[in-house]
Amino acid sequence: MKQPQQKLPHLKILQESADWLVVDKPVGLSVHNEKVNVLTLLTQIKRNPNLSFHAVHRLDAETSGVLLVAKDAEIAAKLSEDMQKDSRKLYQAVLRGEMKEDEVSWDWKLSDKAEGRKNPQGLLKDRKNCETLVRVIEKTKYFTLAECEILTGRQHQIRKHSALAKHAIVGDKRYNDPKYNERIASIYGAERMFLHASELRMRIGGRETVFTAPPPAEFKALMRGK
Repeated sequence: MKQPQQKLPHLKILQESADWLVVDKPVGLSVHNEKVNVLTLLTQIKRNPNLSFHAVHRLDAETSGVLLVAKDAEIAAKLSEDMQKDSRKLYQAVLRGEMKEDEVSWDWKLSDKAEGRKNPQGLLKDRKNCETLVRVIEKTKYFTLAECEILTGRQHQIRKHSALAKHAIVGDKRYNDPKYNERIASIYGAERMFLHASELRMRIGGRETVFTAPPPAEFKALMRGK
């Protein structure tokens, strides 16, 4: 019996050059770990045997938004080096509860590993300096929509810092309370993790380049209680 064909996720290409492309990665799609991922989808879309896609930076499967992908390993290494030297990454997140400050810097030391809800910082010996700038866009009694800028690049940095600030990201299954996530999902039908990579700014070939992707409509819908 013929198996039904799997429906592949839609992958929107925001911008493209001869050497790289930028996609608006949908939530739930892995960059490279799963059988169906960003890189395998691009291979199917482009159908060019001369291209070998490589992600230039990390983006969790649970996070949507801007992702820069190189068209070969050498270009990926160069772009990664450029990104380390001079780049700006902005995210939007819906956080649990109402933040009192309109702007704050979170600077808890963190490991560069995936951790858990009980100890987001990781082992003391693994912790390194890091900083996240947080600017409130909108807030209600129950949620805060914030723009987060990472000044360092630790794994799960925004997710860990928001949990340590007692404002964990809504829908974060690793660092937020599972009972809270279940309650929010049952009330609002909101089952994703509300973290979105909204802007990447960096120099490519000596030229300032900005890539943007607005957060999905469900972010505003949750803030409106819909």
